[in-house]
Amino acid sequence: MSSIENENYINITYKSKKTKYPAKFCHEIFSSYNTDSKVLDVGCGNGDFTTEILKMGFDVQGIDLGNSNPLGERFIKVNIQNQKYPFPDNHFDIVFSKSVIEHLREPDYMVDEIYRILKPGGTFICLTPSWKHSYKEQFYIDHTHVTPFTRHSLETICELSGFEANCSYFYQLPLLWRYPILGIFRRILNLFNLPYKPFSEYNLWPTEINKIIRFSKEAMLLCIAKKRG
Repeated sequence: MSSIENENYINITYKSKKTKYPAKFCHEIFSSYNTDSKVLDVGCGNGDFTTEILKMGFDVQGIDLGNSNPLGERFIKVNIQNQKYPFPDNHFDIVFSKSVIEHLREPDYMVDEIYRILKPGGTFICLTPSWKHSYKEQFYIDHTHVTPFTRHSLETICELSGFEANCSYFYQLPLLWRYPILGIFRRILNLFNLPYKPFSEYNLWPTEINKIIRFSKEAMLLCIAKKRG
């Protein structure tokens, strides 16, 4: 069985605990979209983000190849790497996928399927680790990561499927979303080679300080791709 299909994959790999981050993240990403939109979460994992999108009022479904069923009737098990997604053409207004595409050896298939099921004018929101910021050890903290992306390569794969795409860097620090001026302090912090977990065993930072140090260095790519109308 693939590690991704193991119901304990997320908790063991990322030592994750329930936090308020999914709610803050979904508010940041989705607050500008109409809640009448029909949304699909591709690679929904444990359903944390899908659940928060639902709470915001969107009609949302999740698909993944894992064995867990975190969303009841809103979840469909699909092998997103090679199985046709069980939706008609031009069906969704928004397709969202966070930290998924880097797990696929042939990610073109997923992007093609997303293009097919989006309505003309629909939006594909894709997030993946930035190779520029998380190369080597940071990227491979997860042994199931196989395909790294740069801004250019993520835009390119979307454009090859027919999208108009624009990628930017996204830091997973909610304070930066609320107070962008704090980006100055993030850049200053990056001037210091401070150790942080899980890549150093020799630091005594409290958990929240460790997160600030880590995620001030490790950026995501945020790609907004539009299906031509």
